Amino acid sequence: MKSIWTIAALAALALSPTAWANDISINAGTVPVAPLAPYAHIFTHDAASFTDTVDFVLSTSMLSTSANALNVSLQNLSVFNIQSLSYTLWGGVSGSDVDFHGTFVGNDSTYSINSLMPGAYHLTITGVADGVAGGAYGLAMTSAVPEPETITMLLLGLGLLGGVRRFKKADPFV
Repeated sequence: MKSIWTIAALAALALSPTAWANDISINAGTVPVAPLAPYAHIFTHDAASFTDTVDFVLSTSMLSTSANALNVSLQNLSVFNIQSLSYTLWGGVSGSDVDFHGTFVGNDSTYSINSLMPGAYHLTITGVADGVAGGAYGLAMTSAVPEPETITMLLLGLGLLGGVRRFKKADPFV
């Protein structure tokens, strides 16, 4: 009789909606270039650990991104809470975790990643939702255009390399 109660308790725990968080996988499409209109999404989870995946496409070589926990407390009760929020940037679509570009902490900071090739990428976002109602976090991304100073430095560098090469050809002793 004791084993029947144990099996029933394990089955109830396995079927309980708070036993594990639902992993979310979405396709964000092409990340907007305009910083005033970023891609933004709010994710909510039942209480447990989670791994979410966001596929997206970059049209430029720069990405600015931020993921932040949206924690809500009521007096001393943690209603929505996420701990250990972090995200990893990968090249290619989800499932192709080969082209690693870095892991970042979801701590209200914005990270800018330069020197990316336009194309498909994905984020793997992990954390632990441990509030009584689970947890929530927000993700924002924008694709940046290089600043004019960066383009100017690039053109000056190319001009300098071209000048050095021209003078090396003109020197008969080299």
